Amino acid sequence: MDKYVLGMDVGGTHTRLGLVALDCSLTDFEIVKTEELQKSEDTVGSFIRVIREYLQRHAAGKEISAVSAGFPSTLDRDRRTVLSTPNIRGFNNIAIVDRLEEEFGIPAFIETDVDMLLLYDMFEHQIPAEGITCGFYFGTGLGNAVVIDGRLLIGKTGAAAELGHIPVRGLHGACGCGNTSCIEMIASGYHLKDLCVEKFPGVEIGEVFAKCRDQEEIHGFIDDLALAAATEINILDPDHIVIGGGLVYMEGFPRHELEEDIYKYARKPYPARELQYIYSRQGQENGVIGAGILAYKRLEELRKEGR
Repeated sequence: MDKYVLGMDVGGTHTRLGLVALDCSLTDFEIVKTEELQKSEDTVGSFIRVIREYLQRHAAGKEISAVSAGFPSTLDRDRRTVLSTPNIRGFNNIAIVDRLEEEFGIPAFIETDVDMLLLYDMFEHQIPAEGITCGFYFGTGLGNAVVIDGRLLIGKTGAAAELGHIPVRGLHGACGCGNTSCIEMIASGYHLKDLCVEKFPGVEIGEVFAKCRDQEEIHGFIDDLALAAATEINILDPDHIVIGGGLVYMEGFPRHELEEDIYKYARKPYPARELQYIYSRQGQENGVIGAGILAYKRLEELRKEGR
């Protein structure tokens, strides 16, 4: 019987599911609207129903070894509880791993969605586990993940690598996290959308780099993205730098300008002299495969522990 893990990438708009084999190949990939999880007051119950129905369609004749899901959330350090999910109602302070394991009788694992993306990119680009790898994902928000010697940087409370919430003097207004002055307020798709409305009326956000890349406001926006990335680069001096996210995939995104601006803010001579970039491949399935990669790592750890 073929063995798989169920990988999931839970997003604010869409939830992606697929069966991931040990060689990281993907089968039975599906995308469902996340609103399917919110059709009742019991969001977690709806989440479990979506999983059960998916397995009924695709798991016959297969051994499912684990369930693994990436969430756009703050998680506890033990990676068993979803603490806060601003964009999905009902996923706050939920011991989701316990619920999944009770329901399906197999191990369950969770991580942040951006951590799953970096695990996928390290696999896709054959980035070695040794050393430090930083992932910067410029999308609706400012996503960040760090792997050090093969282990995700989690932190004391589970909230490490929140690069978007580095405070910047002089910024005003409240961030979605509740603080003020977070760099994500100016270095994110949220801000770019506001910039389009205010400075480039009539230009769709998906066309703003292609049509307005020479405008001062766009140069300033790219500079702010670089400022965020260079902050972490100067602290960690990473061996590998991965750049991805929806903004980077947009037509006309000025990659060379971003790299020049990162160099401008990077400490000289090092790490500035050694900066090299790997760009993530755009794909709906990336986070699902990343979830599978995490599951196989965790299953191997459990096996070595004799559990």
